Amino acid sequence: MTDQEAGASLDSALSRALKATPGLDPNQRRQVVKELNEINRHRARLTWHLEQERIRLSPHNLFMAWTGFESRQAPVGIRITELDRALIEHMKTRSLADPETPEAVRLECPEAFERPLREALGKTFAAEMAACLEPPPVDLRVNILKGTVAEARRRLKIEGIATHPTPFSPWGLRAQPGSNVSPTAAFTEGLIEFQDEGSQTAAALCDARAGMQVMDFCSGTGGKALALGAAMNNRGHLVACDISTVRLARAKLRLKRAHVENAERILLPQVDDKAMKKRYAHFDRVLVDAPCSGTGSWRRNPDARWSTQAANITELTGLQDSILERASRFVKPGGRVIYATCSLLRRENDDRVAHFLKAHPEFEQLDARAVWKDVTDRPWPTEGENVLRLSPAKHSTDGFFAAVMQRRSP
Repeated sequence: MTDQEAGASLDSALSRALKATPGLDPNQRRQVVKELNEINRHRARLTWHLEQERIRLSPHNLFMAWTGFESRQAPVGIRITELDRALIEHMKTRSLADPETPEAVRLECPEAFERPLREALGKTFAAEMAACLEPPPVDLRVNILKGTVAEARRRLKIEGIATHPTPFSPWGLRAQPGSNVSPTAAFTEGLIEFQDEGSQTAAALCDARAGMQVMDFCSGTGGKALALGAAMNNRGHLVACDISTVRLARAKLRLKRAHVENAERILLPQVDDKAMKKRYAHFDRVLVDAPCSGTGSWRRNPDARWSTQAANITELTGLQDSILERASRFVKPGGRVIYATCSLLRRENDDRVAHFLKAHPEFEQLDARAVWKDVTDRPWPTEGENVLRLSPAKHSTDGFFAAVMQRRSP
């Protein structure tokens, strides 16, 4: 079993543990999930220590090794054998900061990603990888259809959640890591949504306005569609597209709670049919938040770095090219396609934009800095660049990329 295979099984191991202990209260369940995230943030180091001892790599042994370091309590629902106790006691004598550990292991960078990340990040590789190991803050986007940022901040304070405005997103509030915002009235009533500031910033860069025709081509459960609908003030037409009925069903619930009333949801066919072709050259804005490696979201999704699917960069870049190609058909002359990922890799970002522009001379790249000035008076996050490029170490956001391209008018 490889380290990625063992790691990918941790989620299923957690699910079995939770099912075996149905009496857990919400706080206990959150603690179990927190422990899993911590194991994922230390998985490369745990794996390295198990390999040094020639101990079989498995989800169970990863749990046991984690329990041994710093004398942690055994994970809930996991049966402890005598061999497990021996492993736990042995790991108490070892250190996660062992100086013999290779740099990439210390920084929890999987082997499949080390070279492309070093190429993309250069001298900042170590700093960015270290930042990806830190628990993220709780970023919130205020739903301006239902209230102001100041109002949301005041209401959260009343319920014991301290926040401060995010530096770049005009809609953002930030709370401390671990803040339990879900039970608040501000959340249940749709005044706020969970959304990293990087994702908010990419949505803002779309410059969606009232009366426009806007498409969110890879909408998922609707996070950015919610932001776009609010920016449009419920005027115009918003289309949320996805290939998953489950994700679109979740988006329906979120749109309803947020009072986004100008949105239509479309299940994307594998190939554009007559109904889809009628929408070609129809939209002012098309957002393509493309499937990617997720390297920018590792601090928020610690398990993502161990995904074997995400590590297949060649397959992903081919998918990104095909998605961007297809989505661009819906942009009308003078309209814009906004290509975004939560990746730190230039192969998924700048290279994809260059590939698209080379194949499509009818599109030109706009300077995102100028677009940003039309959206907000907040500072442009990416000094000296005409694309949005955010990172955990530099901006305290998830890693995010976005470029704006406009279809030339006849």
